[in-house]
Amino acid sequence: MASAHSAEAGEPDLPRYFFHYRTDDELIRDCEGSDLPNLDAAEQNAAALAKAIVERAASSGGDTTLPRSIEITDAAGEELLYLVFWSGPSLDDAGDDLIKPATIH
Repeated sequence: MASAHSAEAGEPDLPRYFFHYRTDDELIRDCEGSDLPNLDAAEQNAAALAKAIVERAASSGGDTTLPRSIEITDAAGEELLYLVFWSGPSLDDAGDDLIKPATIH
């Protein structure tokens, strides 16, 4: 699926990515998806979503240590990437992360 705007303007269609949110108890499916240029952009979008989810949990007194994931699929439903996340360690006095994160494709 492509956005109507890109099809009308004669621009190439962007791939559509879906960001399904999973906890231990449930799966919330993204039924709309987002048109993005590539998987790297989709991963950046998922990271921003993950950050917002943890921040919301923290601000509402929720448990930020529970593992959660965002599962990125394409329009055909093929699983492309899993982003597993939870609240990270505290910052040290200088404001640096105590543990440096790593990403894997």
